[in-house]
Amino acid sequence: MIEFTLISLIGVSYLGIMIAYDFTPIQSAKQKFIKVYPNFISSHLDTLLNCPKCVSFWLGLALYTDLIHAAVAGLTGHLLSHLLDRIKVWYE
Repeated sequence: MIEFTLISLIGVSYLGIMIAYDFTPIQSAKQKFIKVYPNFISSHLDTLLNCPKCVSFWLGLALYTDLIHAAVAGLTGHLLSHLLDRIKVWYE
């Protein structure tokens, strides 16, 4: 369990975004992990592991062991993801 501070919250949220789609080296391993399971479980894992809000929430729940802190981490992950998407569109 880590202490809930603003820096750790932003770090956990961005780590969730990196796991979901930004950090390229783990994406192929993540897709292979998803395809190991049957079709029904695979579709749910695909949704779970490719959603920055979901990954940030579950990562926050595992690290903070508190539902409220995990919910804030999920919301922050969603907001950071939206902000990063807006920045990418702005530069195109």
